[in-house]
Amino acid sequence: KQWYQRRVRAPTPDELFSEITKNYQEFRGKVDEFNKSTTKCKDAIARYEDLMERYVAPDEETAKKIQLRSQEIEGMTYYLPKQNNLLLTLFVGDFNVVLPRKEDKMKYKLQYEKFKLFYIIGQLVFSSLNILCGPNRIVEGLLQFYLVWFYCNLTMKESILIANGSRIRTWWQVQHYLDIILYAFLLIRADGDFSLQFSLYIFYMSGCQVLQFYYQAGSLYKLRALGRAEHMEVSAEGLRVKTYADLQFLTPFFILLYMFQLYNGYTLWFLAPAAREDERWEVYVSCLLFIGISLGNLFTLIQVIILKHKLHLLPKNSPETMRRNFSNTLLSSLGREVKKE
Repeated sequence: KQWYQRRVRAPTPDELFSEITKNYQEFRGKVDEFNKSTTKCKDAIARYEDLMERYVAPDEETAKKIQLRSQEIEGMTYYLPKQNNLLLTLFVGDFNVVLPRKEDKMKYKLQYEKFKLFYIIGQLVFSSLNILCGPNRIVEGLLQFYLVWFYCNLTMKESILIANGSRIRTWWQVQHYLDIILYAFLLIRADGDFSLQFSLYIFYMSGCQVLQFYYQAGSLYKLRALGRAEHMEVSAEGLRVKTYADLQFLTPFFILLYMFQLYNGYTLWFLAPAAREDERWEVYVSCLLFIGISLGNLFTLIQVIILKHKLHLLPKNSPETMRRNFSNTLLSSLGREVKKE
């Protein structure tokens, strides 16, 4: 070992600096090459989509081929820069939020799941404190401020996930925007008559979310291993189930939750006349928001139940089942192919 250490000469500062300069120049060249390739790919996809808008398939076989190609191109776009939505544009401008590597996408998705679970547990803690402390404006205000902050962060992270290929139902995004408005209205007005009921609602909602998170996370893990779910799939707050067993287990809990939301709107409607005249409209708006969220959730739940029931009745080798499984497998494997390249 001593002989080897004498033979190996430590590099000088000049040699290390030369190596750093060489590596940096190589890195800059790769970055420029990557940006040029990205631009070429985006331009080619734009030309292809423009052509397909005017192209009419001559037969059914060609139409199926075009559909499969469109699915492949959709998977490719998850790795290309794209225009941000309105929320991201307001907060980060035109900064590209698309992560180029599959490993980075998965890491961000896991961080999102951990963030959501951690702060849902925080909701449980704050709502429990508000229940135990009784009508306390300070504790209630902390809970409502916490909810506004949490859902603002959640919508930002979900927008970034969608830009990176996650499929989140439009209604869940809309509901989070409505939740921000609702909790902001409840934050700026003090009403001890609704405090306990609201805390019980948040406590029950948080419990449902934790239950749903653990139950669906296990199902998504198994489906990803079988190639029947995309790697960027996330556990949603509502019934965005991937298996029929999820639907049977979770539906009763979420029906009670949505009925609780409807009951909150009913309670606020009768509390509104007793509120101060300058705050009465805020109570009515909160009431309508609760009712709107409840009806939207119930409508989405009915859609999911009908869809899953139809798919459950289909035989495993039916064309519709095979098409859906092939689509999920194609988009999942596409990420692996891009990684290899």
